[in-house]
Amino acid sequence: MAALGPGFAAAGFECREASATAIWQRAAGQEFVVAWAQPTRSPDALGWYGSRFIIEFRRGAQPRAGVMGPGFRFCQLLDDEGREQVRAVQNAVIRRLPPAPARVLRMLDDRTRDWYLAQGKQVTEAYRPDHDIWFRHRDERDLDAWFRLLPVLLPGVLDAVRRRLG
Repeated sequence: MAALGPGFAAAGFECREASATAIWQRAAGQEFVVAWAQPTRSPDALGWYGSRFIIEFRRGAQPRAGVMGPGFRFCQLLDDEGREQVRAVQNAVIRRLPPAPARVLRMLDDRTRDWYLAQGKQVTEAYRPDHDIWFRHRDERDLDAWFRLLPVLLPGVLDAVRRRLG
């Protein structure tokens, strides 16, 4: 997450130091615009497809993650080209997955197995602006790929945040 710090700082955000997650904040009138990285609450406990995270933006009365108020997720603020860049990294992460472990597949019922295997399928259609996109990762290489792309996209996202949330 440190790769995002300079971009947030350039847009007037301060990093919340004493936090278990990455949180950035800036004043917006009497309120705050808060951004935070949120890991999924349901990573792959069986160890095949990995985990995922999102970056949230909200405006509210308190400078903390999860503040109540209007908000957006990172990819909702991207243009078509930005979402295509995200899709390219997402598909690279998926392509690097090893085959699904047979020991796991044997213990799943048909419906759960289908869902599990779907986690290894490429994203073939362009993401829409309202698509809920989580940044998937399985290892350090995947995180490196995200933290090469996200700082490039961040200035445009933060411009959209300023227009929409103040």
